[in-house]
Amino acid sequence: MTKTDRKYSRKSIVDGQIYPINQLLRFTKNKLGQIQFDPELKLPGRGAYVLNNEEQIEILFKKKLLNRAFRQNIDIEIYESLKEEVKLWIKRI
Repeated sequence: MTKTDRKYSRKSIVDGQIYPINQLLRFTKNKLGQIQFDPELKLPGRGAYVLNNEEQIEILFKKKLLNRAFRQNIDIEIYESLKEEVKLWIKRI
């Protein structure tokens, strides 16, 4: 069994449901405390996952759920830049 054959699942921070990892978007917090969008699921650091649909993404940014997931207050500017990154990534697909 290779690594790609395994079926990984993670919990969405928006609704608390468990989904296969290929249906989720990942955000990471690195050792320096920087929050990044991780579309390739490969960046090191603590990860937070959200289901890849418009409704859940809007709830994530509206309720600022990354604050709770990463246990820190995240600036509005960072939320706005993450939101733009996600929108551009979704349009590209």
